[in-house]
Amino acid sequence: MSLKTFVKVGSITNLSDARYCAGMGADMLGFRVVEGQENFISPAAFQEIRGWVTGPTVVAEIYGLKSHAALNSILENYRPDYLELSLAELNLIEVISIPYILNLAKGDTPSGEPEYILTKTDSGIPETSVKRLIELKTGDNVDEVLKRYNIYGIALKGSQEEKPGLKDYQELAEIFEILETDD
Repeated sequence: MSLKTFVKVGSITNLSDARYCAGMGADMLGFRVVEGQENFISPAAFQEIRGWVTGPTVVAEIYGLKSHAALNSILENYRPDYLELSLAELNLIEVISIPYILNLAKGDTPSGEPEYILTKTDSGIPETSVKRLIELKTGDNVDEVLKRYNIYGIALKGSQEEKPGLKDYQELAEIFEILETDD
């Protein structure tokens, strides 16, 4: 399936969301990996999901990270392709050896919208790309957002399952349907 734009889906907590989003063509899947944070997923559950999903790049969302030791543990136990963090976590990290996504809150952006900035590292020196993602919520006019902002793509969020294998995808399905191309 081909989509009009780049799509990152974060806060994934279950295999159903991961498989659905991968099947719909999402480019990145994000998982909360700091214990004690909302939507935390254990290393074992993460590895199980990762074993069932191919295609999307895997992002470890490290909001609430408290120490360098915790970061090293995350890198070792989750082995993500990217990290996702806010300005608070960026201040804790001296050198990030893998690409990362910097999540800027509403007050940190000129547009007043939450934005995600994809970055890459080269010899430990961050190089900010022009790849901006805007977070979408249910009810947002997807086509209007894509036209209005000079963005690389959009960011969405997963949700909890009612019980294993039972999930309502109406909200995500509406957005993915709008993003589908005829290719």
